[in-house]
Amino acid sequence: MVKQTVLVLLAGLMPWCAQANDTSAALETGGLRFKHDADIEMRAEDLFISEKQVRIVYKFFNRSAGDKTIMIAFPMPDIVGKEGDEDIGIPTDDPENIFDFHVVVDGKAVSPHLEQTALANGVDQSARLRKLGIPLMPIRGPAGELLDRVPKSNWPELVKLGVGAIETYGTGGPMQDHLVPTWTLRSAYTWTQTFPAGREITFEQTYRPSVGGSVQTIIGADKWRDYPDARGFLAAYCVDDDLIRTIERARATRQLPYPPFSERSIAYVLSTGANWAAPIGEFHLTVDKGEATNLVSFCAEGVKKTGPTRFEVRHTNFTPSGDLKIVIFVPNQN
Repeated sequence: MVKQTVLVLLAGLMPWCAQANDTSAALETGGLRFKHDADIEMRAEDLFISEKQVRIVYKFFNRSAGDKTIMIAFPMPDIVGKEGDEDIGIPTDDPENIFDFHVVVDGKAVSPHLEQTALANGVDQSARLRKLGIPLMPIRGPAGELLDRVPKSNWPELVKLGVGAIETYGTGGPMQDHLVPTWTLRSAYTWTQTFPAGREITFEQTYRPSVGGSVQTIIGADKWRDYPDARGFLAAYCVDDDLIRTIERARATRQLPYPPFSERSIAYVLSTGANWAAPIGEFHLTVDKGEATNLVSFCAEGVKKTGPTRFEVRHTNFTPSGDLKIVIFVPNQN
């Protein structure tokens, strides 16, 4: 069910029906990044993506006559306060390593440094928040509760700085004003890496992806093609007519008033692979849809089904022209 088409993709991932209830947006992640270097080439990239894990194995080669030491980074997606825990697919509860990120170089684990900054109105407010005893992660943790306990005499300044916003709501009692986080957490893991002259080294990066989605797809619903974002959704994931007919047929067979599939979505920043000294020598992509009964769609050329749940793409001298968006349709049990 994968249409073999190349598409330059938009950066956002929120599904076209993601403003309905019971939906979440995926945070866009990718691979390792470092400044373009004319002597460092990526000889191979082996990329595996599933709902449970993203794994990338790189083979780099320093073709210069001398060793090179370069800063490597794994930037994590921005986490924005006030967006709500239920609206974002965050894979773990660890406030620092939310993606369970790990990296190994030539078989040895690397201990990268985590850099975190709390930005409000474009200004670093990390020191202010730490002084107040408030963690920098604005959601999925105690930051909101602790910010709300700050003396109300300090609220006007924090609102002016963009650190918080006043919202009025009740939690089983009378309506009250609350100060909620509005800053953006920007994080990245960094370390310095030496690339020996004239030698190949291997990186293996693993993390858990952010998975968004919806409890029910609109594809196959009554008059679903009339939805304003339907065409864009089909194009963004290269959803083909065979997949659409499969969903519509499942609804008709079960005589249901709605399509019996939920959606899960993953976004991967593939375009950073264009930053090396030359095209990626050997590129291998594997997408695993999880269960044989699931349906999957994404945009790529030369897709081959290699197993009950796996689809693979191979290219030589590959230069990515866009990023990767994957949607998995999961049969509902009811």
